[in-house]
Amino acid sequence: MAAGLFVGMLLLLSLSLWRILRLQRENLLKAQVIEATRCSVLVTDATLPHHPISQVNESFLALTGYADHEVLGQTSTILSGPDTDRASMEKLGLALQDGWASHVCVRHHRKDGTSFWNDVVLSPVKDRAGRLTAVIWVMRDVSHVRALEDDRNGKPSPTLLCESVSEGMLVATDGDIVYVNMAGLRILGSSSEDHVIGHPFLDLIHRDYRESVRQQIIRTSPPGSERQWETNILRGDGGTVAVEMSGTPIVWEGRESILVCFSDRLDVNHTGDELTLGSHGYHRPESVTDMDSWAWDMVQGTELWSAEQYRILGYEPGLVPPTYETFKKALHPEDRDRVLALFEETLTSDRPYDIDCRIIQPSGVVRFVRCRGVLMHGHPDQPVRMSGTIEDISDYKLMATLAEERVLQLKVVLDAATIGMVLVSREGTISLANGKIEEMFGYGCGELVGRPVDSLFQASDRARYAGESVDALSASRECPSRTGVELCSLRKDGSGFPSKIGLYPIALSSGPSLLVTIVDITTSRQTDRTFRDDQMRLDLAVQAGQVGIFEYDYSVDTVWWSPILRTIHGIGMEEPASLDRYLQLVHPSDREMMGVMIRSAKNPHEDRIFEVTYRIVRPDGVTRMIHLCYVTWFDREQTSPQPRRTVGMLVDITDRKPLRTQVLSPPSLEVPQVIPRSVFHEFNNSLTAVLGFSELALSLIPRDSKAHRHLQQVIGAGRNARELAQTIRRGSDQAVSYPGSIPPTQFGSDPSASQTEVPNVVGPHR
Repeated sequence: MAAGLFVGMLLLLSLSLWRILRLQRENLLKAQVIEATRCSVLVTDATLPHHPISQVNESFLALTGYADHEVLGQTSTILSGPDTDRASMEKLGLALQDGWASHVCVRHHRKDGTSFWNDVVLSPVKDRAGRLTAVIWVMRDVSHVRALEDDRNGKPSPTLLCESVSEGMLVATDGDIVYVNMAGLRILGSSSEDHVIGHPFLDLIHRDYRESVRQQIIRTSPPGSERQWETNILRGDGGTVAVEMSGTPIVWEGRESILVCFSDRLDVNHTGDELTLGSHGYHRPESVTDMDSWAWDMVQGTELWSAEQYRILGYEPGLVPPTYETFKKALHPEDRDRVLALFEETLTSDRPYDIDCRIIQPSGVVRFVRCRGVLMHGHPDQPVRMSGTIEDISDYKLMATLAEERVLQLKVVLDAATIGMVLVSREGTISLANGKIEEMFGYGCGELVGRPVDSLFQASDRARYAGESVDALSASRECPSRTGVELCSLRKDGSGFPSKIGLYPIALSSGPSLLVTIVDITTSRQTDRTFRDDQMRLDLAVQAGQVGIFEYDYSVDTVWWSPILRTIHGIGMEEPASLDRYLQLVHPSDREMMGVMIRSAKNPHEDRIFEVTYRIVRPDGVTRMIHLCYVTWFDREQTSPQPRRTVGMLVDITDRKPLRTQVLSPPSLEVPQVIPRSVFHEFNNSLTAVLGFSELALSLIPRDSKAHRHLQQVIGAGRNARELAQTIRRGSDQAVSYPGSIPPTQFGSDPSASQTEVPNVVGPHR
């Protein structure tokens, strides 16, 4: 048993050691490959936050001027500077966040501060589980290309676009090769131009054809002579290949030279030993190339299109003459002038052209293409030949357009938002921030990109944010977001402010990310504090004044009573509130008057505050005097305004000491010593009905009618009668206050038979 266990442990140890050694060999091989490449390369570690640089090669150090120890462990932002545009930074940030391959041309800066245009290609490296482990940055200094494009008056090198054509080209000076393009190296089977440059041109020709080719080269001197022929050339592997070859005298670096163009993929009809091409003498090729190249011999006036170019333009190979006019007709009308202007400029300025445009195929299909070309000069400085390519980039354009639209839409949405928003990678770094959050935290444009998002929060709340973000990323689909989280945020200047954040997980191809919203709640907190203070003052005032409050909602026929109102009416908290129950507690003598007041409150022409004093009989039999103020709001958006809500407040005035007012009666008025109180009640109830119904009728009668004026006089007389009744009541109260008269009412007793004050039940007051 022990021996078996020992053998098992030994096997596991051996397997682990073998894996470690294999990983070391792989890493060593990768490092050797990176070091050997001519391009500048750096590798960032995608398993750590902010993607620190883990490896660079000598070409990168030579390009940027940094030393190893100065860049290892740093982020790629070490190359950024004031001239680095935000769009490029965001594109690189999104590519790192999502684990995409990307291609960006961005202005970077060396250690000494000088800037250069850096052509950056990002290549993600993933493990077997699909997790992103590293990103390889392949860089190339393209400042000279940018300068060449910007300087339209300069004289660029004619080799700029020779490398992009599919036709082999070489230049021979005094019989020796001084230049060969990449297509020529491919046809010759050479891996490096060092194997070709410096060797005699005729050494490339099969010995059976050398004399013929030498004669053809000699024949290139007289103007207008034929300069195209068939021959066999020797490849680097010892084999031979049949090619179509042409020679043109040019000036190369100030010396008379020969430009030799050759192709191994062209098989055309021949007449004798010479090729007959042109707009009039064209014969359809039997086998055409699938390369997207073209050539134009200006001396002979002949043109040659590849089969791929025919297909890109929407034609079968050889179906139409390969002429400049055919190409012009295929250009989209909106792009035609721009393309032709650049083409004409190339003929006069020697500037190679590279332009994207649209073409319309005969079927009506619109395609995006990239047109490139270069002009060759003969002696003396006359244009003799132009070669180039046309590439269908419709799929690329579609993908680029979709990507640009996605970024643009995201920017528009973020910048249009009234709250701060940041897009956070799963490593916790900010890949995109809108202008609102930069303004909120005091950062400049693009300063937040690449920073850890927890730097926006105070140190005491960073652990809480980390926990909330983990919970948001692991939340179920039913509850994908977390909102209303209050944290203390930190501005750039170090000042803090309260904020409320929301976390919204976003599923990307490389894994989940977070959209974090941040709202400054300083003002809302102050508003809430002010509201609470006002509410507390109102509650204290209601409690101190023992004010009962009720609310009636007409739309749902519900009543709400405050606790003080229930106490005044002697109703428990468990009893449901209703309008019928409220009216049941009104004194029987005052119910008709209260019914009139309720109907008046529902009149849209009486949209004002009403006041009324009346009596209630509580469930325990005690009668109380109540003073009520209430108002009704109407829904006036409808054709016929309807009452929406009535709100009122009332107080118990039973225990208040009656105000004694000395009223001198007119000498001619004989005030009776005692008037029964029931007389005052009956008179006031009748007067209330007269005034209430009159005011209701008044709103229904046209203002310019005689009846309206008469009814106004009736209402005026009723109000005068009310004042007269009050005068008589006060005189009676004075009479009973003298000795020997009826004793005054004891406060707290039943006022129905002996109360000294007659209730004022006439309304509305305002």
